[in-house]
Amino acid sequence: MKVIQSTTFQAFHRSVVMVMQAAPRELRYVTILTLFAGAIPSIVVWLNKLIIDDITKILSTQTVENPIYLVTSHSSLLYSIAILLLLNLFGDSVGTITSFFFATLADRVQGFVELKVLDKIANFQDIALFESPDLLNIVQLTEKGVPRLKELSFRLVQTLQGFFIFIPAVLLSGSLTWWAPLILFSCATPALYVDMKYRKLSWRAEETQAPIAREMNLYKMMLSGEAYAKELRLFHLQSLLLERWKALFQTMFKAMEKIRRRGSQEIFAWSLLSGLGIALPYVYIVFGVLAKKNTLGDLALYSGVILQVQRSLMFLIYGGGELYDVSLATTPIFQLLELKPSLSSQNNFLPSIPNSSLLEQGIQIQNLSFSYPNSERQILRDINLTIKQNEMIVLVGENGAGKTTLAKLLCRLYDPSAGKIIWNNQDLRDFSIEKLRSRIAVVMQDYARFPTTVRENIGFGYLPDIENHATIAEAIDETGMTKVIDKLENGLETLLGKQLEGGVDLSGGQWQRLSIARALLRLSHAELVILDEPTANLDPKTENEIYEIFRTLAKGRIAVIVSHRLALAKLADRIVVLEHGQIIEMGNHDELMRLEGQYHLMFTRQASSYQ
Repeated sequence: MKVIQSTTFQAFHRSVVMVMQAAPRELRYVTILTLFAGAIPSIVVWLNKLIIDDITKILSTQTVENPIYLVTSHSSLLYSIAILLLLNLFGDSVGTITSFFFATLADRVQGFVELKVLDKIANFQDIALFESPDLLNIVQLTEKGVPRLKELSFRLVQTLQGFFIFIPAVLLSGSLTWWAPLILFSCATPALYVDMKYRKLSWRAEETQAPIAREMNLYKMMLSGEAYAKELRLFHLQSLLLERWKALFQTMFKAMEKIRRRGSQEIFAWSLLSGLGIALPYVYIVFGVLAKKNTLGDLALYSGVILQVQRSLMFLIYGGGELYDVSLATTPIFQLLELKPSLSSQNNFLPSIPNSSLLEQGIQIQNLSFSYPNSERQILRDINLTIKQNEMIVLVGENGAGKTTLAKLLCRLYDPSAGKIIWNNQDLRDFSIEKLRSRIAVVMQDYARFPTTVRENIGFGYLPDIENHATIAEAIDETGMTKVIDKLENGLETLLGKQLEGGVDLSGGQWQRLSIARALLRLSHAELVILDEPTANLDPKTENEIYEIFRTLAKGRIAVIVSHRLALAKLADRIVVLEHGQIIEMGNHDELMRLEGQYHLMFTRQASSYQ
């Protein structure tokens, strides 16, 4: 699975486009208002110059007995004062309106981006995204990048504001002397460049430390998550895990601190040059006033221009630097959005499953080998197996033998690295994934515990029947959960999960029965049943009850069961024994016991523990 690399400029361009897609109306209004707000300070400075020059001229030729009459009798002075007051008044209003539109803009952007990311992750067709360290790093960085893309809206506005202030201020300084804008611009540029350089170095450090950040999150989950709360306290693990989290944090902090310290020192040095660039024209104007080449209004104008240039440079340097920083941080978002699942077929027009039974001729697994993405270790090697229609097989073997991996391949959560899985004389990769999976009923070892109602926990197995009370009640009854659910205060509408207000929790075995009920709901549409360690959380007393449910699940279908409980293997038509990713034995219980091989050893060892 190839991760597409992109430049910072490409990430910035795509980020801006995404902001425009998310909130075009708000972005347009904010840009117009920011343009207006940015121009106001320079206009105010220019009006101040006119007012000072007019007053100086009046005072040099007239005595002031009636100031009001004097102002109203000089139209240029009157208009300058009136416009100045209006602009100051209007400037405050513009800020309030801009804040409103910006808040709406930021919320729209965050919702838009989060929806795209969630949609991509939720609909990613294989599960390599959750089992590959490299891809998990991208997901980790994406989680940090989503709020940064929201921040991009603010930084865009901040940078635009700096630009809209800087240009008029520089033009005004040019009206005093032609070389002032050149000095102001050339002295400010190095600080901006150095700031961007060190932001890039900071991001690279952060990017390379994504595995550390993921490990920190794992320790955080262990320290604060409910699943670890009891054993964390009973085994006094708090200090150990806290120290590990602290050590990881210190590693990240020191690396970032080193880069930031060097960057701050260089930016400080170049900022001194920027200050010198501002001071030179100012001294020039002061001498010009003393030599009567410039007016007091010119001095006031340049004093105001200096403030505007400093303010705009702050916006440009920090806003522009943050834009660069945000662009670096949003790169993983687009890497994630462009990821293509390894399940994608070369055929763009995938044939749907025919109306006739998919499994008329069963399943043939031919020369199948498999390695997880970015790993050279083969989990399965040269697997050849034919599963007949209406046949139940049980996959057994030690941990790591490849049993669950083979079940994942049958569900097409992955595609084989080599070899084929043939269904009804067609390669599994030629079928529509959605329609293929709709014909499979699955109970996985790590079954989901949805924090929703009892009805939804079962109804998710087949959404069209989620409101069909009779069908859900039948699935509940078949799993022996009727009495348990009847005792719940709100029955099927009871919320499950302590994290929900008013929610209740179930035992591990009860949760597993719900997962089996979820599979039962799909049974009328399923042609393949896959059960991965379906009795792992059930006590031996109720295990036999569940075995009878499995007979119902398997009847008239292909059934593939992964189990460590070898008592279940006795129910199978065939038992397939895996070791180190290869099939080493195959047959029914009696045949394999007579063989006195690996299965015989496993079964007798397990049986002895019950004697």
